[in-house]
Amino acid sequence: MFLTLKKPIDRSIAIVFTMLLIVTATPIEAGELSPELIEKYTTTDPFSFILLEFGFIVMLALLGHIVSRLYQWPNMVAELVTGVVVGNLFYWLDLSPVFYMLMHMGDASDIFKSIWTSNLSVADTIASFYAPAESETKAFIDRLSVIFASRQSPALVLLGVGIWMFANFGAFFLLFKLGLETKPEDIIKSADPAAFLVSITGTLTPFFLGLGATFWLLPENSVPEHIFIAAALCTTSAAITMTMFKKISRLRTREALLVIQAARIDDIFGVFFLAFIANIVVGDPRSISETLSLFIYSGIVFLGIIVLGKWLVKYIPDFYSFDETHTMLLIPMMIVLMVSWLADIFEIGMVSSAFLAGVILNNLQDKRDTIKNIIIPLEKIFAPIFFVFVGLQVNLKQFLNLEIIGMTLIFLLIALLGKVIAGFVARQHTNPIAIGLGMIPRGEAVLIFISIGKILGTIDDTIFSVITMIVLLTNFIAPWAIDWFCTAKCQEESFVGKHE
Repeated sequence: MFLTLKKPIDRSIAIVFTMLLIVTATPIEAGELSPELIEKYTTTDPFSFILLEFGFIVMLALLGHIVSRLYQWPNMVAELVTGVVVGNLFYWLDLSPVFYMLMHMGDASDIFKSIWTSNLSVADTIASFYAPAESETKAFIDRLSVIFASRQSPALVLLGVGIWMFANFGAFFLLFKLGLETKPEDIIKSADPAAFLVSITGTLTPFFLGLGATFWLLPENSVPEHIFIAAALCTTSAAITMTMFKKISRLRTREALLVIQAARIDDIFGVFFLAFIANIVVGDPRSISETLSLFIYSGIVFLGIIVLGKWLVKYIPDFYSFDETHTMLLIPMMIVLMVSWLADIFEIGMVSSAFLAGVILNNLQDKRDTIKNIIIPLEKIFAPIFFVFVGLQVNLKQFLNLEIIGMTLIFLLIALLGKVIAGFVARQHTNPIAIGLGMIPRGEAVLIFISIGKILGTIDDTIFSVITMIVLLTNFIAPWAIDWFCTAKCQEESFVGKHE
């Protein structure tokens, strides 16, 4: 359906990109934020204000889901696009100060921390971050000063924290569900040896190409930033890949099976790899030996938590019955929180903690489906909010700059080329282009990764927007590319010749 409904999809893509063009090209100056405007959008009860804006984001998530069903887009893609379009419209028209703060979430969090810890006034603290040499920078400083210096600024700060927490619950449950569906030993045992080659090549090739590109394009950035950006170009989404092959009726072909196996290995390796990269960025090791030591340490702790957890979790049914609703929910949540606490204690990163908890609970064979039935409704509520939240932070005005467009195209080319190259390391009698193109779609792991990077201050608003757009583009390019480059050439019993 994704590729056969060409007219609706063509129309939808045209409509979406027309809206994006209008948003970015509109010459209208955004309205001036003022204390009166902020007062209008806040109330005496900060929590009711949070609920109001949270309800609006839930509405956007619903709109994204409707778009997904209408045009057969992946849910994640539709929700991201909805967040991008609505967020930019509200941002540039200044219909609410909330959207201005969300668009500059990284800057806002840094400023808030400095305001909290310094003795300077709000205006002086903000001015210390930026030199108002340009009129655009001065306007940005003035707007942030109005937001943080108004009488209702505490409500806005609480709102930002509240929405951030709701969105991170989405990331948390996404990784937890992914872990529940992942049994590393079974995947590793059943996977074709070629799948390991495809996965490793498809991860390391874009990483090193991306690393070289970041040193060339962003020489003034720090080494940890270069590493972080390169890592964001690596992982493949197994769920999106499987859905894509299913929609084009090629799910049982050799190429599709190989790609899905490689993508599942990516899920396991990718979570550890991204968590490890995040630790490098935060820890900032000074030498190769320190980096190698951190890698070995992270791997040992990662495996140790899984092995210990799987051993301990076997005894849970002996002490508790899963018949009671509260017990069914509280035991998995207790394990998730304990694993997160251990991950924090051993400094292996919170990125992997929910995934680890899911992998551990996967060992409860007879209870796994029960746990999934409880977690999936929570994931279906909070995951769309996370994707909309990410979309709301993508500033399309960045792409009016030719340098940013050029950087985006180079990173996109690396993201595509790195996966296509991986297709050629597979065994013979397969279509390497189909395998490589099947590995292209990026998904949840990358978005979670860059969201953490933005909050930590590792990447700025521009890089965040660039990588999010690459995630969107890879999900549009992959189905089209497979249809265009592969289905025209038929070979017996291959991906391109198999009809079901």
